[in-house]
Order: sequence, then C-alpha cells, then structure tokens
Amino acid sequence: MNLFEKYGGADFWSDFLNTVYENLTASKYTRHHFRSKNISHIKEMLLALLELTLASNAEISEASMREAHRDLGISNEEFDEWISIYRQALSDYKVADQDCVYIIDILSSYRRSIVRYI
Repeated sequence: MNLFEKYGGADFWSDFLNTVYENLTASKYTRHHFRSKNISHIKEMLLALLELTLASNAEISEASMREAHRDLGISNEEFDEWISIYRQALSDYKVADQDCVYIIDILSSYRRSIVRYI
C-alpha cells in the first residue's frame, strides 16, 4: 500500500492540508504569502501533488517547482517555518516517524527551487 492510501487517501490528506494552511496563514513568518490568495485552490493543487508523489512515487521536476515559486520571494526562514508546520502536522496526524522523515526529505529536496536567494 502506498503512503497516500496508507493514511486514508484524499480525505485524510485534505484534512491534513486544512491544518497545515490554518497554521501557515496564522504564522507571522508565512501569512503574508497567503493574503488575497485562493487557499482552496492551493490546497487542491497540493492534494494532487501529494497523491502523485505518495501514491506513485513520481517526482516533480525542480524546473516546475522553480517556475511555480519564481515570483513568491520565499526566504530560507519562511521555508523553514513551512517545513516546521508541515512536520508538526504530520506528527499531530499520527503519521509514522519513518513516513514523516520520507515526506519531509521530499519537501526539503526542493529548497533550492523554492527559496529565492538574493
């Protein structure tokens, strides 16, 4: 069984993303990235990406990730906050430690493509 289905599929991961985005939009480090944004659309896209990566082990290209985040100006500190919030939510949702490590490693591997170095 793949990681997407292991925890309950779309329903589980949708609830998980609701928690993640509640915390991201409340964080003083990341909330400015979500003002006037369609959070529902962002969550839908991320749910699809989670399914793609956790169900089929597909990789999203760094070029695609870079393009999607090109104009967002995300700093290292903001990226670290996002990872921290994600990690806490994984723990809160009782995702197994080895699965947390796997997911966080995937997310962290995109740092160079997401963070804007000035």
